Amino acid sequence: MSSVPGGSGENIVYTLLCASNLSFLLFPQTYSTVNTDSARFNDRVAEINARPKTEWVPKPWPPKSKCS
Repeated sequence: MSSVPGGSGENIVYTLLCASNLSFLLFPQTYSTVNTDSARFNDRVAEINARPKTEWVPKPWPPKSKCS
């Protein structure tokens, strides 16, 4: 047993082991979420682009005063 906390390097090994296990557990979920969201994103962009657009008309300048 070491007198210095973490002096044996066991904490680093445990940290790396836990991080690698966590990444392997979360990778399939992340991959499927990104793929399904990209398809949904493309559908939504196509829907927005299909909406009718009105021509933009600027407001007259200077604005008319309401208290004249």
